[in-house]
Amino acid sequence: MLTTNEIKKQMELGNIIIKNTKEASFHKPNSVDVHLGNTLYVYDYQILDSRKSAEYLKELMEDKPKHLKKITIPDTGLLLEPYKLYLSKTIEEVASINFIPALNGKASLSLLGVSIELNSGYKWAGYKGALPLNIVATKPTIIYPDIPIGNLSFFISLNPSENLSDINGNSYGIYPSGMLSGSEIYQRMQGETPDILIDKQDKIKINPNSVNLTLNETIGVYTEPVLNIKEKNPYQNITIPDEGMWLYPDEVYLGRSNEWMHTNKYISMLSGRSSLGRLGLHVHCSAGMGSLGYQGYWHLGIRPTLPIKIIKDMECCQIYFYTPDGQITETYHGCFQDLPKDELGSQMHRILKKEK
Repeated sequence: MLTTNEIKKQMELGNIIIKNTKEASFHKPNSVDVHLGNTLYVYDYQILDSRKSAEYLKELMEDKPKHLKKITIPDTGLLLEPYKLYLSKTIEEVASINFIPALNGKASLSLLGVSIELNSGYKWAGYKGALPLNIVATKPTIIYPDIPIGNLSFFISLNPSENLSDINGNSYGIYPSGMLSGSEIYQRMQGETPDILIDKQDKIKINPNSVNLTLNETIGVYTEPVLNIKEKNPYQNITIPDEGMWLYPDEVYLGRSNEWMHTNKYISMLSGRSSLGRLGLHVHCSAGMGSLGYQGYWHLGIRPTLPIKIIKDMECCQIYFYTPDGQITETYHGCFQDLPKDELGSQMHRILKKEK
């Protein structure tokens, strides 16, 4: 994954183009903020035809609604209805040569139960245009125009290396970067000054290319029926009892990992566990990308599809580590850096105040 310095360098070379962006959007070490405009689209009917998905996308991207209904977000805000599908696109337009743009949601929106990408956020080398958005809110949530809606990152589109090895008649390239294996993660955690620091190592499980983290016993639950992304939404903390705790649909639960993590050399990524996914439990809303230099706990916006019982200290998520491509001159110092243990809520209100 490119560092922000490398993104800027490739923009100067003309290999990456990001139109309609702001200098303030480059404040993170390995991603660029992208923004929602003042337009949403909804379907005119409740039953959709998957055979017409290309038509729906064309209507959205060309702003020529036929099956879609156009909605303007007023400056005073718009109430998103729970589980209603809203379509939109970023203000920014992207073009790239030999780099793959990838869009992730923002952790602060995830902690409000708002997802901005239901499936793949990855595009392809040579992609041109605005980035389409699928927006779904878990609870009634007031949203505003021109807010930062996602994190845009770039991966190198690797071509076969000149250093090829031949195994059983097949050629394999040797690439300069990628995802760390589990054994490499373990090695990077060793020594007096490890490259990757994860506390409570006795509780974590290292997989072939990831690390499982466990769920803290404290869960936050919002106390107001309507959430507002510009406000600090009140919530109460509940301790998971020894016998477990029931989670219910139509609610977003605020959790965090037991484990505290820090690395200045790798880009960490959060994902749910497939065993929980098969039970319909989401641990974040499309916001799995971390930042170089982040230190703290992993914060989770947990959403159940069906009623489900959870237990404290359960293995709830996994993190991966990518090598950065490009010079590292700055690390993350955002709103989530070293949050207190009992702070579980969204930080979007702080982010929006900083943007003013």
